[in-house]
Amino acid sequence: MLLFFDVISTIPEFYLIEEKKVILNRKILSKQGDKLSDNIFEVYSKLNSELNLTQNLKKIVITNGPGSYTSLRVGSAFVAGLSISKNLTVCEISAQDIIMFKSKNRDINKVCVFIASANDQQFLCTMNNLFKIENNTVNEKKVFIPKKIDTIYYNEHKLNTEYQNVKQYKFSFIDELLLNLDHLNFNNNKILKPIYVSNNKLLN
Repeated sequence: MLLFFDVISTIPEFYLIEEKKVILNRKILSKQGDKLSDNIFEVYSKLNSELNLTQNLKKIVITNGPGSYTSLRVGSAFVAGLSISKNLTVCEISAQDIIMFKSKNRDINKVCVFIASANDQQFLCTMNNLFKIENNTVNEKKVFIPKKIDTIYYNEHKLNTEYQNVKQYKFSFIDELLLNLDHLNFNNNKILKPIYVSNNKLLN
């Protein structure tokens, strides 16, 4: 059994997966503004009681950013503790991975990802000409994107942009995980590195 923990989205959520199918999902917060740290252990304990995760859980996948600093920090600490105590392999999925998944058989520089996270934080993620990820905070009502971009994938709502020729499509982290599960790399004792961006600078 695999546990997928989405801490990027506005409402963090657990998904339990078996044989590439979601068998149960549970939102950790009832509404924005609730504290992840106050709810995560209670929700996980209930899932453990229902599905005996202590015996059945084998792997964990966590979204690692960019996103809300608090959600990333709490989520990563929780997964790190769980993986070490239960000897579970872990894999991280970031916006860069979504770009890679979505740009198969096409120019990776033309695809970007728009992330809406907790606490009204938003991020625009693109690949530069050196094929390195650029994660930028979005603070304005209208955002100008690189002219090379022709497709935006968003997790919550569309990016408000003046470019009329850019197509926008909604994606979900769980769908991308299931579609690409066979290609993910899982590791033991993995050091988790959340991607938190402030003022367009990556903070570790």
